Amino acid sequence: MSFFAYTAGFAIRVAPPSPARFPVISSSRTTLSNGLLFCIALAAGASASAAPRLVCQLAQGGTATRIEVAPTSDPYTVATRQINHFRFKAVVVGDAGGVEYVKLYTYYETARGGAEEGGDKLRLVHQAKYVAPALQHDNGPGLTGTVYVYEPRLGREFSYDCALREVAA
Repeated sequence: MSFFAYTAGFAIRVAPPSPARFPVISSSRTTLSNGLLFCIALAAGASASAAPRLVCQLAQGGTATRIEVAPTSDPYTVATRQINHFRFKAVVVGDAGGVEYVKLYTYYETARGGAEEGGDKLRLVHQAKYVAPALQHDNGPGLTGTVYVYEPRLGREFSYDCALREVAA
């Protein structure tokens, strides 16, 4: 023998207590809340497999490109990215658990003196460092904002905008 009680939109079926049984509660809201808890657990599991990435938009002379940089433990192995006469190097030191720091370098190719890399002479025109940066939301502001860098002799403009995002691994 059992009976139903309706309170605040819940349908509760109560059976007489027996040694092996307890009152059973069934409700569409209970099912909904269980589904919600499952989705939260699933999202938490998905975010556990996500890793931080530095996502940058680079632009120079009508050429634009997007790069993603993963954290590394060895900053000296990171290569520069060429965009016309400029080279951009983004160093993200850390691991999947977090980022210790981000260093951004902008070089300009010059025929005059500068550091040699692959036969090209490069001159450092901009450097920035961000210690223990926080992850940004997808629609929120980025880590750097838009940064404009100018080549000193000809005034060529290079711009970048970087954000530290969590990307599914």
